[in-house]
Amino acid sequence: MSKKRRTKIEVIRDVLEVVRKSEEVKKTEIVYGANLNFGRASGIIKWLIAGGLIVSGSNRYKITEKGEDILRELEKVATLFKP
Repeated sequence: MSKKRRTKIEVIRDVLEVVRKSEEVKKTEIVYGANLNFGRASGIIKWLIAGGLIVSGSNRYKITEKGEDILRELEKVATLFKP
């Protein structure tokens, strides 16, 4: 059986959820928690930082208030499409 690929929005939601679960996380925790490879995680992390959804400091990442708001909205939308 083939697995369904996640959309970019689903990947972003997964990364934000991993970052939100801990006060600060390392990239390795994001990679394993969101089931990504390091290359893909690096691109998503850069995009999230540029968008102001997460911040970095000393190789650790933390979700911002804007990131929390976006994640809540993504979770609301996801519930609309669950069977």
